[in-house]
Amino acid sequence: MRSAQHSSRQINRHDLARASLGSSRIGAEEERRMMEPDDTVDLVLTNGRVIDPETGVDGLRHVGIRGGEIVSIQRATEVPRPAAQQIDASRSVIAPGFIDLHSHSQTINGLRFQAMDGVTTALDLESGALPLAETHAEVAREGRPINYGYASNWLAARVSEVEGIRLEPNGNIKNGSATVLAAKEGLDDWRWPASPEVVDRIVDRVAEGVVEGGIGVGVLLGYAPESGRTEMLKLSRRASELGVPLFVHGRYKESDDPLSGIEGLLELISLAAATGVHVHLCHINSTYSLAADLVLDAIREAQRIGVKITTEAYPYHASSTVIGAPFLSPEQMSSRGKRPSSIRYLRTGERVANFDRLAQLRVEDPGGTVVVDYLDPEDPEQMERLHRMVSFPGTAVASDAMLLQLDGRRTGPDIETNWPVPPGTFAHPRTAGTFTRTLGLISRELGLMSLNEAISRCSYVPTTILESFVPAMRRKGRLQVGCDADIVVFDPTTVGDRADFDELMPAAGIEQLLVGGEFVVRDGELSTGALPGRPIRAVVG
Repeated sequence: MRSAQHSSRQINRHDLARASLGSSRIGAEEERRMMEPDDTVDLVLTNGRVIDPETGVDGLRHVGIRGGEIVSIQRATEVPRPAAQQIDASRSVIAPGFIDLHSHSQTINGLRFQAMDGVTTALDLESGALPLAETHAEVAREGRPINYGYASNWLAARVSEVEGIRLEPNGNIKNGSATVLAAKEGLDDWRWPASPEVVDRIVDRVAEGVVEGGIGVGVLLGYAPESGRTEMLKLSRRASELGVPLFVHGRYKESDDPLSGIEGLLELISLAAATGVHVHLCHINSTYSLAADLVLDAIREAQRIGVKITTEAYPYHASSTVIGAPFLSPEQMSSRGKRPSSIRYLRTGERVANFDRLAQLRVEDPGGTVVVDYLDPEDPEQMERLHRMVSFPGTAVASDAMLLQLDGRRTGPDIETNWPVPPGTFAHPRTAGTFTRTLGLISRELGLMSLNEAISRCSYVPTTILESFVPAMRRKGRLQVGCDADIVVFDPTTVGDRADFDELMPAAGIEQLLVGGEFVVRDGELSTGALPGRPIRAVVG
């Protein structure tokens, strides 16, 4: 990719304009207009293959940007608009920036890795935050390289109301979550059904977060599977009244009864049908792959008859969570025939040797991050299940990106803000490569979907899930005049993920990334001083 250059024609014209002014007494404003005609733009990307998933445009175009907005899209046969900067995007694809519905990697460096993956907006909707207003204020003071936003966090509200724990702004980053705080204090009443009065307080607390801009309700149901069904019904009714979705980690994930992923899925379909609430199923690959055929058939039929169900997936065989998760208990794993060695404990890098060691780690470090092999990457049949989940019609690409950590720490400037991150910093590779892996492995190499379809699932499909109650989404996920200049430019022949389960590395092939018209990635390099990210909020009522 050639570096940005002023066009020689533009420079010569401006030089001539200066010379012609000479010693005349022309006014400063008139001089400015002559020097920068009305059709001048801040930046023009020339001769790139523009793909807009909403309109189906796919062709060579020049894209003009001014003031954070796309102001012109010209055919490549036309002369590009005069611009302060011009970048030749020949042999590259120009697409709307990717929108991640499911990112827990909400530090500055976490979002830098996502920017290198083509992401211009990263939202934490499965978990979210509470309190919302204070979290937005704190994050705005710090700044972010890409756009950000949060759901209203049901599980945090539940822990707070049941156990009396005070929630800190941005608490997921500071202390690992409200559930980790409760575990450290030996509190576990939050795991069980609450009284009607407490349930009502939980639901009110969650609704308050939505009113403060929470993008729907994050429902980590799989981390409190014994919580009551009545609570879920009341929560669903309130979300439906507010006109926002539930973003749900299903209650169960196993392939066989009892407590199977099918049971968890049918609960969610029933809630959507009974209350009219929109239910978004998080990471269907890791929650439901073990029963792929039944799950996909049920989702397809529910959608056909008008039940509001949407889906997301990421293209990896392993998941990541905290070692204290209920579904990683020795009792559950042994009863299902699972091996503890499928769990990699990141603080030490060890594969958990046996159930005694698993029990020990769950007591000593319940918030410790682990990577879990839920499928065997060497088994073609199991990988085919994953690919069916990822390519299921209408499924958005979403990363489930995790907080970076070093030697068991998730906070500190060395891993939160200093770039590059120090050697040994790690997170699940989906944190750095989900979207480029979709473009590279899933589309280009395996041919499971076209490039255009892959771009749509990374950008436009997420907006269709959100735009009815998040006005900002109507100007994102599209490459059209009047839309936000959140743009990714990539090489379709080299784009791909480089992170693996041993080393966290930025993705390859992302040449330019603009957020609100400002470069976050330029000529393949991260602009470490760029913090143009803006909050994304819901608007209800």
